[in-house]
Amino acid sequence: MMNKKFLFWENPKQAVWHAMFALLVIGCINIFSASYIRAEADGSSTFFYLIRYIAYSFIGLGAIYIVRKLNYRHLLSKNAVAFVYFSTLAMLVLVDFIGLESGGARRWLGIGGLTVQPSEFAKLAIIMMCARYLGMQLKKGKPVSFLEGDGRMCLFATLAYAFLVQQQPDMGTAAIIGALMFCMFFTAGLPWKQVFSVIVLAMAAGTYLVLVSEYRADRIKVWLDPWLDEVGDGYQMVQSLLSIGSGGWIGTRWGEGSSKFFYLPEAHTDFAFAVFCQENGFLGACLLMLIFVVLGCALLRIAVCAKDERGFLLAAGVSLLVVGQAAANMAMVCGILPVIGVPLVFISYGGSSLLISMAAIGLALSVYDDEVERAEKEAAAQPVERRNDLRVVSRRWHPQ
Repeated sequence: MMNKKFLFWENPKQAVWHAMFALLVIGCINIFSASYIRAEADGSSTFFYLIRYIAYSFIGLGAIYIVRKLNYRHLLSKNAVAFVYFSTLAMLVLVDFIGLESGGARRWLGIGGLTVQPSEFAKLAIIMMCARYLGMQLKKGKPVSFLEGDGRMCLFATLAYAFLVQQQPDMGTAAIIGALMFCMFFTAGLPWKQVFSVIVLAMAAGTYLVLVSEYRADRIKVWLDPWLDEVGDGYQMVQSLLSIGSGGWIGTRWGEGSSKFFYLPEAHTDFAFAVFCQENGFLGACLLMLIFVVLGCALLRIAVCAKDERGFLLAAGVSLLVVGQAAANMAMVCGILPVIGVPLVFISYGGSSLLISMAAIGLALSVYDDEVERAEKEAAAQPVERRNDLRVVSRRWHPQ
């Protein structure tokens, strides 16, 4: 029950807030350490990336506030979900025409002095769309399927996003968008026959995309053995593994890691975890993973205790988005997965990823708020004797 204590906290909401702020503080420290050399080389202030990270953090806090005020039930209405989906689709199309290019990829839109990565918005849009459809199916007691009604709509909508993201090119993010949809359908009870069919088709599609692209094939080769070409295609992975290994148990002193001195590419973005491991060691990495585990478990507690089916699926999707991506990034940086360009939320520099992740957490907290309101209404409708007992329960939700 959500009204019971969650580990050392009065409720899962407190755990979510504390874990998120802990990650934000660690992110500030790690991003400054990983980026100040890069910033100086670009002729900017040493605090350039840190200031932008803090700015996006405050925007993210504003997004949490707004989302909680709007309530997830309104945000999962037919019109709201359609607006989020089609506005994100429009941004993905615009990227092909007016997008900003970096490193041979066109993935960003410039808005004022900031850059936005529409593919990050696509992840949250898919979660919202699936939560609406699947929640309605579960509430009606109907089976979940890719082949009927709105299930087909979710499938085609996801494929449209994945295709546009793949064109940027960004196969890793396209795969994550598809995986989010699949995991939400699986959570809602997708028949095993369709589960196996999707897995087989996904493996076949992934194999085909790798075989028709020399670039992707080379990535798979260096993933299997990065030392085959340690100064070429395998350079980034080799430097990542050297950075992690050189951290030992307790790491170097903060700021003294050598990998950010232009040895490790993308030291402040996708491979920020390698810098963190070098400067904080194995024990620091374990602590960071523990914080993510706490955040994921708190979000899952909110999900499994939600009475509303849409709220359950929305909170579960948020947990997949935030903690699932974190696990994927750590596995990528450690060489367990191929390099797929997934940021480590809160720890890597990336304004769109941070903003969307915090907005997603706001949606999960909105589910929590809705449950509190529902419990209070039920308490008000109970006889006086029972109402006094429920007030005690309510205080656990809102500790003084």
